[in-house]
Amino acid sequence: MDRQKSAPDSRLDKKIRLEEIRLLYGGTPFSYSASFVIALIIYNVLLGHVSSPQNLDIWLFTILGILFVRSVDSYLFSTKDKKEQSRNSWRIRFFAGTGIAGFCWGLLPWLGYSSEIEYFSFIIVCLVGVIAGSLSTLSYRWETIALFLLPASLLLVLRLIIEDQTFFNATSFVLLVFIFFSLTAGKKIFNNTQQNIRLRLEADTREHAIELMHQKQALHLQNTPLAIIEFDIDLNVTEWNKAAERIFGYSRAEAIDENVMRLVLLRDSSDEAEKLWQQLLSYQPVIGAVIENKTKSGTPVICEWFVTPLTGEQNEIVGIAAMALDISDKKQTELAILKSKEEAEKANQAKSDFLSSMSHELRTPLNAILGFTQLLKYEKTLTEKQQSHIREISNAGNLLLELVNQILDLARIEKGHLQLSMEKVALADCFKEVRAMILPLAEKNNLKLNISTDISGYVIADFTRLKQVMLNLLSNAIKYNIDNGSVTLKVLQKENNVVRISIIDTGKGISEELLHEIFQPFNRLNAASKIEGTGIGLSISKQLVEMMDGNIGVSSKINDGSEFWIELSGNLNNTATMESESLTHAAEQRPSPASITGHNILVAEDNPTNQTLILSQLEALGYAADLAKNGQEALNMMVNTDYQLLLTDCNMPLVDGYKLASTIRERGNQQLPIIALTADAFPEKKTECFKAGMNDHITKPADLQTLKDTLEKYLN
Repeated sequence: MDRQKSAPDSRLDKKIRLEEIRLLYGGTPFSYSASFVIALIIYNVLLGHVSSPQNLDIWLFTILGILFVRSVDSYLFSTKDKKEQSRNSWRIRFFAGTGIAGFCWGLLPWLGYSSEIEYFSFIIVCLVGVIAGSLSTLSYRWETIALFLLPASLLLVLRLIIEDQTFFNATSFVLLVFIFFSLTAGKKIFNNTQQNIRLRLEADTREHAIELMHQKQALHLQNTPLAIIEFDIDLNVTEWNKAAERIFGYSRAEAIDENVMRLVLLRDSSDEAEKLWQQLLSYQPVIGAVIENKTKSGTPVICEWFVTPLTGEQNEIVGIAAMALDISDKKQTELAILKSKEEAEKANQAKSDFLSSMSHELRTPLNAILGFTQLLKYEKTLTEKQQSHIREISNAGNLLLELVNQILDLARIEKGHLQLSMEKVALADCFKEVRAMILPLAEKNNLKLNISTDISGYVIADFTRLKQVMLNLLSNAIKYNIDNGSVTLKVLQKENNVVRISIIDTGKGISEELLHEIFQPFNRLNAASKIEGTGIGLSISKQLVEMMDGNIGVSSKINDGSEFWIELSGNLNNTATMESESLTHAAEQRPSPASITGHNILVAEDNPTNQTLILSQLEALGYAADLAKNGQEALNMMVNTDYQLLLTDCNMPLVDGYKLASTIRERGNQQLPIIALTADAFPEKKTECFKAGMNDHITKPADLQTLKDTLEKYLN
């Protein structure tokens, strides 16, 4: 009886000793790396301050040599199997290496001795740190703690005693106390570690036994929806539950002792079954394998299999436990979902293609409408009535362009294609640009605009999209205001580093019952009014603010104006004083013609209307240009003429703008500025232009001032 009891204890002790040596060697990569770094730091600090640099060199090379030898020993240990690692020789080698390492560290105050007290104190601090750090990695055996700590610390104490100075004598006494308490603490850590290892190994043994028992019990549950089948190594069925009867149609009596392959597998499934069998012979469970099986009547049925080899005491395979789940309905559903997904993706792609096409097709005529309208505005021979008609055409064209832009923005947001660049946005810079852009609309409506540009603070946002939101809110506040009213922008620092930007108007206000509908797309609460609008701006603003991790809201009362606000993470350094400015109507200014002449400009454009427009715009700006009707014609013209700039459409017959740009770059012309003039407004199209080798991108309809600035940028 005692002999039977001692056998498990002996096996446990062997496991504990193996675990100890594996933990000791397992901690060596970190401890050796730390020792290597510390040794180099000590050497570099002491170099030039020691009594004998040669001795310091000897110490460094000794330490590095010991680390190298012990690293090789650790690597060799890691390559052995558990049986080899349990040999006592590995313990002896580790103990010996630990003692030698402790002795080498103890030589530091001797070979690295410095008469300068601050450097000798540095040695003391480093040694104490190394000794203290070793407790965690050597705590798995009490002997290793003593073998490292005693030679390292006692040699240091001996060096201090030889110095025979009051400071060193006191330090040596403190070190002796440190040694005593370190050994005591190391002993306690070792005892706790031993207990933890023992408890963990015992728990692992118990858990393994319980797991095997639960596995066998679970596989024999008769009420599970899983077909539970057991068969021996000859593939003869030994267990067949009710779910197996229901799925495959064979009763338990019919299935027992029959070959499982004949019962459930189709003839053409033999290769797949052979692969699974080889996997099981390698002691690898089969998890979630989907196989088309058959029922007693020959009807196909799709099952998901979970198969595990059952092993005996000698780890030999004695049988197979399998669970099968009928997923025929699930597969049909998955096929239907996949089909629906494909159809949805096709519809989504069709939507994207439609938006891209709409962007291009609408912008192309808009380019002509707005471009020629802009040129006509500066014709001095037109009557006031004609100028009024031109302004109406321009306003309608700009409204249509705004609608196109906002629909595209809304589509990008819904598809998740809109990318934000979050950064600290200076409020002063943002407010200056917004004020300059909203100024003409406020002047036109004779409104008082209260916007401070003297704001010291920031918010976390995308600069461009924050401007878009503020312009939407400000333009609404101006358009829906009363005569001689005002629009005020206020900034407030709230708790938790939140900044609120409020836009307050003196308009007619919004009824409380309609406030919850204000941010819905295409919902114009004042649709009956004569004020132009698309009904998309506020919806886009809400989604943009939320994408910037902020909030947007509104408060309003009838005949008492409205306050729209956005809240974003940020900080105000001080409260700025608002500046009030009474604004009056200002006339539009025409971009002055360029004074630069003699530039050879080439325009590649296939649309006759756009050809006439761009040449007229260039003429209005003081430039002359040659015209190519497609990319191939442009390449031919560039052979005989040295052009200083190329304006090109992207979609042209024969050779498009992308191919034109890439061909020019491939021919070695890297200096020619190439500007895309295209109706494609999607960001990916702009990226495609840059990849093709273009320098800049102007979206149709092209504003005359934008065209002028771009030409001057590259021609000057």
